[in-house]
Amino acid sequence: MAGGNTRLNRFRRRVTRSDAFVRFLSLASSVFVRALSRTLRIEKDDHPETAALDPTKVLYAFWHGHQFLLLPAYSHQGVAVMTDLSWAGRIQAGLMIRLGFRVVGGSSRRRAVQAVAEMKQTLESGCSGAIAVDGPAGPIYKSKPGVLYLARKLGYPIVPVVVSARHSWRIRRAWCLYMVPAPFTKCLVLTGKPIVLAADDVFEPEDLDDILVELTRVADERVGLKASAEHGTPA
Repeated sequence: MAGGNTRLNRFRRRVTRSDAFVRFLSLASSVFVRALSRTLRIEKDDHPETAALDPTKVLYAFWHGHQFLLLPAYSHQGVAVMTDLSWAGRIQAGLMIRLGFRVVGGSSRRRAVQAVAEMKQTLESGCSGAIAVDGPAGPIYKSKPGVLYLARKLGYPIVPVVVSARHSWRIRRAWCLYMVPAPFTKCLVLTGKPIVLAADDVFEPEDLDDILVELTRVADERVGLKASAEHGTPA
């Protein structure tokens, strides 16, 4: 019996990890994102200095788990996104490609150096980039230095971007507490003042975290949420 279960588990794994199944889930996810997004009342509010930037030379910095509202806000603008190479990352990559994003495979856990180099090369070809700064596996709301490295090397400004929704669900089993907005709810995508770094500027990942925390607090207030102890924003 145990041998039969083992064979069944191997078969299930082969099916679910197959390229065909991943493509199916990516397609299904894109249909879900488009359908739910159409019901949402999404406001996008850019800082005046962000609105004045060259949209092809920007690095957007956001927290992992906040991607859902960023997908409709930045779809089909040619933004390059770094995704994990895991099974879930492959599904996410397929979803993003269908929504008009450019994808660079990699993360801080796997082939990090190559991924950052590929991201730099992609951005130099003439597009902006977006990085989940605390990904791919946390700690939550703690930025990694990759976005600062790219900003200094490319001379691109970092634009902090946060999201909030009046009503939403959080996937508690995900380390990032992935947020899915409830249908028909009020949502906000908010960008902060661009951060321009010189090569010798003393600016650390913790400084970026402070900016994202404060910007998220502002976004939460604007959609009518009360703060929690998590990072100063609702859970």
